[in-house]
Amino acid sequence: MKWISANGTAAACAARLFASHYQIVVCDDPRRPLGADENWNDEKTKRGFAGAPTFRMINTEADLNDHWVELVAASRPPSFDEWQRITCVHFRSESGRVHVMSVIDNEPAYSADVEPGDYSIYAAAQNLGIDQLSLGESTKLADVEFAQRKDVEWYRLFLVPGKPEFEGRLVDRP
Repeated sequence: MKWISANGTAAACAARLFASHYQIVVCDDPRRPLGADENWNDEKTKRGFAGAPTFRMINTEADLNDHWVELVAASRPPSFDEWQRITCVHFRSESGRVHVMSVIDNEPAYSADVEPGDYSIYAAAQNLGIDQLSLGESTKLADVEFAQRKDVEWYRLFLVPGKPEFEGRLVDRP
């Protein structure tokens, strides 16, 4: 599996993802059961994520939107000036895999091999709440066309080695 570079020059780990129930899942094991205390509540909604280090749910602005979601291996966090929203979470891979998917998917949209251990995931977003319908469009785009649309809500997940110093919303602009 090839990675997307931090500047986005290749698109090997990227896919259209249906953000059901306002969330993107990043996990070590897609079949891991979620404990009741790990699920969403008001506090977790405010900080922008829920779950456990091996199974993270990162919230989006739109429930019924397809989003383009890219995964990049990075050595440092993204520039805070370049993104509308950045949510940071602690992620742990015990299996040496990272899976990105919708909460309703049976299979990940994509998976990548990583070194087992602790990571910081910086979920960087642009164009929050904007989808094709809000732009007056009803045509279903092919994935290759959708990937090029940077005028609708989309995400780049920066996977940085090591635990984060702070979890939650780091940037949140209207």
